[in-house]
Amino acid sequence: MDFAHLKHATDWYRVQSLRKIDDPSGKIDRRELVVSLDQYPQDIGLGPNPRRPDPKSRVARDIRQTLEEDGQNFHLLNRGITILAKRLEYDNKTERVRLHLHDTEEEEPFYGILDGGNTNAQINEWRQELSDELASEALKARFVNLQVLVPRVQISADVEALLNDIKEARNNSVQVKQKSLADARHQFELLKEVLATQPYFNEISWREGDKGTVDVLQIITLLMVFYPPFSEDAPDREPNGAYGRKEKCLDAFLKYSEEDGDKLNKWIRFVPDMLRLFDEIQYSFPSLLGGKFGGIAEVRIFDERRYEKGSKKYRKTPSKTAFSFKDMRYEYPTGWLYPIYAAFRVLLGMDKNGKTASWKKDPFEFWNDHGEELCSRFEPHLKSVGYETKRVASSAITYSAMRTAVTDLYKDDLLARAGISV
Repeated sequence: MDFAHLKHATDWYRVQSLRKIDDPSGKIDRRELVVSLDQYPQDIGLGPNPRRPDPKSRVARDIRQTLEEDGQNFHLLNRGITILAKRLEYDNKTERVRLHLHDTEEEEPFYGILDGGNTNAQINEWRQELSDELASEALKARFVNLQVLVPRVQISADVEALLNDIKEARNNSVQVKQKSLADARHQFELLKEVLATQPYFNEISWREGDKGTVDVLQIITLLMVFYPPFSEDAPDREPNGAYGRKEKCLDAFLKYSEEDGDKLNKWIRFVPDMLRLFDEIQYSFPSLLGGKFGGIAEVRIFDERRYEKGSKKYRKTPSKTAFSFKDMRYEYPTGWLYPIYAAFRVLLGMDKNGKTASWKKDPFEFWNDHGEELCSRFEPHLKSVGYETKRVASSAITYSAMRTAVTDLYKDDLLARAGISV
């Protein structure tokens, strides 16, 4: 159908029913509305919503199926949409309402759909696909529940905190990823600041629905591997619990942010170095490990000609490093790198004054000098588990061995610098 016939977010539109609910807190006015889909506006923004609709999700598919197959009961089977507005007008003679949303770009993140983004998206998609002949009767026969929240005061830090709590409560009920809520609470702000100049910044997915190829949870996982309290809180005092457990790392990140954000921030400043280091190790690991790296069963090789012959051992296109997207000849599990990468945390620590963190030794120079030796010490651990990624990436013994290796090599460097032969 032609969307030009539908209402806009700030137009007057009819409601089937409207009920005012007194809020005991006195902070927010609440209105419960039932609106037919021929009246429901087409363009209410997603400003305060911590996630973006995912049309391929199970939730979205279920919503669409209900619209198509049990449309007359849609308002009974669907939880509806929650909207945050500056004001709601109601004309009881015509039974119409009008919402007042943001007036400026600065206000846009605060007003619009707070919860129910998937419902809104599926309603619009379904309406758009209807033929003009069917649209009139089909839309009038279907209804959606709207809850409109109107703060009684201007949005301040306290009110914003309350609204964030509401987002969290509403969205947890549909299993919104915790990273979306963290982004909504501005808990990634320093990460965004320190990564803003990196070439991969626009590829970072900060919340559910973002299209970036770099998940912020991967970044947080690599940060937690380096952050001392994460290892100190672990049973083996090694960060071997990080690989494959991104949600655990995010929970830890949020906990440390609340307990001692200033200390965590000192390590966040080094995240660009950490990601660059991971890339450097990933890129050069195959050549430094030695032997016939391509012969390992888990490794695939970029060779377009051999790929065309049908061999699954070969790739048509080169694989790329995790963050700089540098072309590589070999594709292999990045989990293999975690114990080596984690060992470099030895080189990052607090200064003598205890106020700032710094590298004790340039990690890239250290990798250039000792990468081959580190890979030599790592290879027996990799072989002992049959190159099984999860086993090597979660082995406390392997992490401990690699940490010891970096510690010993660093001490040797200090002695050599002092003119003492090792």
